[in-house]
Amino acid sequence: MFRRTLSALILTAAVGGSALLPATAAAGERRPVVTVRFFDRDHRDYHRWNRQEELRYRAYLAERHRRYIAFRRADRQRQIAYWRWRHER
Repeated sequence: MFRRTLSALILTAAVGGSALLPATAAAGERRPVVTVRFFDRDHRDYHRWNRQEELRYRAYLAERHRRYIAFRRADRQRQIAYWRWRHER
């Protein structure tokens, strides 16, 4: 009897709780946040790829007078050189 009552209360809370969410969240107007990380093998650490990292990467390319190629599409040697440069800064 106790187990059945507890299950009913949990189910009621789960269904009723979703009705309390704001309409914008329920409608899905917010875009999910995607975190992209790259692993730096030489330094054995992860780097989040966000707006700041993109700006640093573009500064790196400009400093070396190279044309822009998306980091994820750059060859492995260019990625290694970038992470070396980042760790020096």
